[in-house]
Amino acid sequence: MTKVVDSSVLLAGMLGEEGGDVLDLPREVFHVSAVNLAEVYTKILERGGTAADVDLYLRPLPLRIRRFDEGLAREVGRLRPLTVHLGLSLGDRACLALGLRLGLPVLTADRKWSGLDLGIDVRLVR
Repeated sequence: MTKVVDSSVLLAGMLGEEGGDVLDLPREVFHVSAVNLAEVYTKILERGGTAADVDLYLRPLPLRIRRFDEGLAREVGRLRPLTVHLGLSLGDRACLALGLRLGLPVLTADRKWSGLDLGIDVRLVR
């Protein structure tokens, strides 16, 4: 099974939080936007970790890092008025845009995503 993951799921896995164990499921492949990957590095470094810590955690995961291109940039902009009531960030919308592009379910630990009605299969991991 293939899914798109939000940075919140990667952070949950790296920090040993609830929901992060979804990344350990056999035969899974996870796609992540380069924007969301940047969020993971940022959050870990803000907490006193290092880029090497992130690299070490990510290396064994069945992760496909997807570049952020002009088409995704447009979709992120289009999603803003549809998600502003929930306060979704650029990173949140980058993840959703990737899910739309790939036609895949999106995993998140962010409960406010459950209020979305965008035709995207959003699945909460906790």
